[in-house]
Amino acid sequence: MCPGHGQHRGVRLQLGDLIGDRRLVTVSGARKGVGKTALAEILLRNLPHFAAIKITITDKDVAVTDDERDIMAPSSDTCRMKQSGALKVVWVRSTEDHLHDSMIVALGKMLPCKGILIEGNSILKHVSPTVAFFVIAPPFDTMKPSRVHALKNADIAVINQVQGLGPDRDLLKRIEDFNPRLTLLRLNLLDPGRAGDDYNRLLSLLKQRIHD
Repeated sequence: MCPGHGQHRGVRLQLGDLIGDRRLVTVSGARKGVGKTALAEILLRNLPHFAAIKITITDKDVAVTDDERDIMAPSSDTCRMKQSGALKVVWVRSTEDHLHDSMIVALGKMLPCKGILIEGNSILKHVSPTVAFFVIAPPFDTMKPSRVHALKNADIAVINQVQGLGPDRDLLKRIEDFNPRLTLLRLNLLDPGRAGDDYNRLLSLLKQRIHD
């Protein structure tokens, strides 16, 4: 990336300046495959006029694309986001060190929209979202530092009840030790809305944070 990219006349651009007054929703998670994109799909279906950004942290590759051939690759996370109603989807592949500058490029590709949903853990080091979600599923193993940071800064934790398995007391205590102010919700993200889950509560909280 070119020296000085992400700067203007010696002043480092802030992502919040580019986001402006648009609502910002983040979706992070405890591990790969935990259900982040499944939650993003549910949220996007209930967030009209939202765009989306998918972040993939890499060891060295840096690329930001909104090319339809990349975004709509069959079964990809970006395709799922687009098909869930996102006005536009941008895919950011970046190292941790270049994420700020990569996000400046990504935000520059956004269409006019009411808000933006960003899927990724490291983004919470750079922005203060309107609402931050964190997805957890048993087993709750040791997490990378970026995931710990995301959990500590989340507003709502969704416990993905994979195969109907609910959280045990130890899991709940460990979550609360990381972030005692979290709102905890329980549902199967692949089959939401079943009797006894928190799907309706999820939508209610989303409405309160975003639409009211």
